[in-house]
Amino acid sequence: MAKVNLVLIRAAIREHTGQDLSLERVRDLLLEEGLITPSQAKDPDLIFRGYGEYFETDEASARVEPLDEIIPKETQYESDQR
Repeated sequence: MAKVNLVLIRAAIREHTGQDLSLERVRDLLLEEGLITPSQAKDPDLIFRGYGEYFETDEASARVEPLDEIIPKETQYESDQR
């Protein structure tokens, strides 16, 4: 069964109608119109709850390692000895 992107559908509704609906309301409207099944509507993962259960913070960052910890400074090559 295909997943439904309620966030995308809500954004399309907002763009075309100016109405800002909750994700629950979008789900209910899709169910009323027969665009999703009752089992899809009951799926707890249908409504996006954020990434909090997967990550410690919502910050999109990466750890930066200093280069001197990765690349040794004392590397010598044969050409350096000439």
